[in-house]
Amino acid sequence: MNKLFELVVFGRLLFDAIGLPVFIIQPGRAIEAEYTDQSFHTNPYWSSIREQVAGYAYVLYPAEHPVHFTRSRLSYFFVNALDENQLAGTLVVGPYIHEKPQGDKWNEIITYLPQDNRREFLQLVEEIPLISSKRSVDLSRMIYYAVHKKLVDSSTSFPLESMLIPELDAEKKQLNAELSRRRRNGMLHSNLSHERVMLHYVRNGERERIRTFVTESIIAEDEFGVLSKRSRIRSEKNLMITGIALICRAAIEGGVHEEDALTLSDFYIQQLEEKETLQAISAIMTKVLFDFVDRVSEVRRGHYSHAIQTSIHEIANHLYGEITLERLATYTNFSPNYLSSLFKKEVGLTIAKYVQRERIEEAKRLLTLTDYPIADIAAWLNFNDQSYFNRVFKKWTGMAPKEYRKNER
Repeated sequence: MNKLFELVVFGRLLFDAIGLPVFIIQPGRAIEAEYTDQSFHTNPYWSSIREQVAGYAYVLYPAEHPVHFTRSRLSYFFVNALDENQLAGTLVVGPYIHEKPQGDKWNEIITYLPQDNRREFLQLVEEIPLISSKRSVDLSRMIYYAVHKKLVDSSTSFPLESMLIPELDAEKKQLNAELSRRRRNGMLHSNLSHERVMLHYVRNGERERIRTFVTESIIAEDEFGVLSKRSRIRSEKNLMITGIALICRAAIEGGVHEEDALTLSDFYIQQLEEKETLQAISAIMTKVLFDFVDRVSEVRRGHYSHAIQTSIHEIANHLYGEITLERLATYTNFSPNYLSSLFKKEVGLTIAKYVQRERIEEAKRLLTLTDYPIADIAAWLNFNDQSYFNRVFKKWTGMAPKEYRKNER
């Protein structure tokens, strides 16, 4: 019995036992099996949920522990399964919610949805299971053990995103004392204008100004709010996670597709958490800035028709899977020949060349930010063999993958 089939069987049993939605995802991001309440399927917004689940970049995350994430306040967790150190499939549990859909927090979410989707989203949320954060963590640890036969400590499987913890009286007193000290010193986050300038550049895709900004932005340590007294590294990570969230939102406002931006944000936060030096943390943030500003710049430079924007988005979501002209034509309701001609006219590349370029861009990110073997990266991105991948990579970058990884780190 192969590992993917084992996940399918286990997923069915798991759904029957816990009543939460369960998805089994192939390594290429296709849904292998889905176990959910039938009432969800009548809601038009459920198709968006399925796309989000299928499109998440599971391959970028380690298999050492469960990973929790949220989308529009809907929560999920997943466990990657390996077969001979290769990703064999992913078991995803969710969506579920930690709080009832009421109040301003939910209103903030629906304001980003098209008018037609708001009611559908709220109706769906009413049907989605409500469980506590602790139970979701406990379930993820149990499922991880069932898949890997290893225990994982609870402290490593909390969600990547911030969890709200009630403040204690002592913490309030400490906060008030800190505010008083900062007022005396005139330090109340005086870098706000600095932050606004940076986000303005990201929102408008101004790469050269971001380059100047990064070069000239040498700020004294005391100008930044310290988010953790226990560890300078932890404090820096906390600040950078906040920064990534702000940059991600600015990029979305600049035109980058929301799911693309959020997936990229999750990826960089995961990379950030693995760094143990201030220099490495700073390097990640520089990559975040340039990556997001380049994506905004590309969107603004393109001004593509709706059909080409749809095609580009589908290509971005399926870099790890099969991408065919016929599939793109189906999404755009154009004939394959017409779509191919229109794509070349607007983008300046054939669809095949564009896909190849985007896969090389993804490979560059993996080479720079992870330690995955080059052969694995080539296979994940659908290159037939490593030698072919090396030739294509060198054609686009001017150097071999191994040389690129060495130079960019």
